[in-house]
Amino acid sequence: TGMDKSELISIIGNYDALAVRSETKVTADVLEAATKLKIIGRAGVGVDNIDVPLATQKGILVVNSPAGNTIAAAELTMAMMLSLSRNIPQGHNSLRAGEWKRSKFVG
Repeated sequence: TGMDKSELISIIGNYDALAVRSETKVTADVLEAATKLKIIGRAGVGVDNIDVPLATQKGILVVNSPAGNTIAAAELTMAMMLSLSRNIPQGHNSLRAGEWKRSKFVG
């Protein structure tokens, strides 16, 4: 959310759903103030930043998205492999240093 705990506590009572990343801590204080909350969605794998037992006790569903970035991670891996196989980092550094030697990076 990009807000501190006290700010989250002051507004959470107005919401039915909360989407969080790993930096947002959904503690007992937050959950006690969350009078309308029905679901907490964690954008990522772990839910260690959420008091899951208390949320469950209060009838709040906690979900996460463990495979949410699988395709993006695979795409980035392929791009990095292509970059390395074509010497793009070395060519970039050479160009920035003003030493462009095209023949060194053709292939």
